[in-house]
Amino acid sequence: MSKIKIRVYQNHNRNSKSYKKYFGRVQHSSTVDSTTLCLHAAMDSGIESTAIAQVYDAQQKQMKEQLFNGHTIVIPELGTFKIGVASEGLSVADVQERYPQFDPETEDIRKYLSARQVKKAYLLFTPCAAIKEALRAIKFETDKVEWTAQMQQEKTNV
Repeated sequence: MSKIKIRVYQNHNRNSKSYKKYFGRVQHSSTVDSTTLCLHAAMDSGIESTAIAQVYDAQQKQMKEQLFNGHTIVIPELGTFKIGVASEGLSVADVQERYPQFDPETEDIRKYLSARQVKKAYLLFTPCAAIKEALRAIKFETDKVEWTAQMQQEKTNV
């Protein structure tokens, strides 16, 4: 079972509905890069880390290529990756304003939709069932000593 430390912070954004409320955020202990992942995989598998690094690099290249060509990638014990987009909505009134000849009774509005409505692309990740279950089982803890010290410091700064 995993234990993850939570750091408590206060929202100082005056424009937020949550202004002055306290929240928890994961306190990440470190960053693990691909070299470290390859070294750990080498220890687990008995394969040289350089060979694993070559496979890792090739896999990353292929994942990017496949994603950017519109494919969904499923890694069974991890999850699903796919590209999503945020787009501007288009109403019948919008189309009629721009194209007066548009008749919603006889025409399909979809033929007036355009790629220009897409504002940005983003990466979607959906974890597999085993990861979702593991996420539900994580236990969280806060460092009370650190939290108390942080609150004292905030009081002296005010």
